[in-house]
Amino acid sequence: MNRFTLPRDLYWGKGSLEFLKQLDGKKAILVLGGGSMKKFGFVDKVTSYLKEAGIEVKLFENVEPDPSVETVMKGAAAMREFEPDWIIAMGGGSPIDAAKAMWVFYEYPDTTFEAIIQPFSFPTLRQKAKFLAIPSTSGTATEVTAFSVITDYAKGIKYPLADFNITPDVAIVDPELAETMPAHLTAYTGMDALT
Repeated sequence: MNRFTLPRDLYWGKGSLEFLKQLDGKKAILVLGGGSMKKFGFVDKVTSYLKEAGIEVKLFENVEPDPSVETVMKGAAAMREFEPDWIIAMGGGSPIDAAKAMWVFYEYPDTTFEAIIQPFSFPTLRQKAKFLAIPSTSGTATEVTAFSVITDYAKGIKYPLADFNITPDVAIVDPELAETMPAHLTAYTGMDALT
């Protein structure tokens, strides 16, 4: 039997970030990469929309390209301390992939990384939080898929994690974010999406 799973809601088009004003929740952790989203004002915009919705926001920043198991565990610890009911990941594939893995260890602190490397072996999520993805690039499609890639640098292994549980609940694809990419990155990620 085959299965195809997508986010329940996908908002797209210029200005679609404004959907965040309607989000229903109390607390959101915003998982980010290296700083371009902050530099171009999108973090302020997202935070302001969430506050308008009555949601308290905490940032988890500096997820590296090819996110590590250590970063995932640090993010999960920050989530357990803050107790968000929304996990919002914004940026390229790395912060979104990292946040998907953090989600598992937030909801199941006793789970080990080894327990989830077998495809489709994740515990049932959405016990504590839902997941919203806001991509700033094209190509990875992590905002609409059941996949995440996390690197164990100690072992020198990139783990492709796969489980329908980590498909985001909501994806917001606003081209204003992608327009901030340098021209060569726009070309590379566009080719990635095309192929």
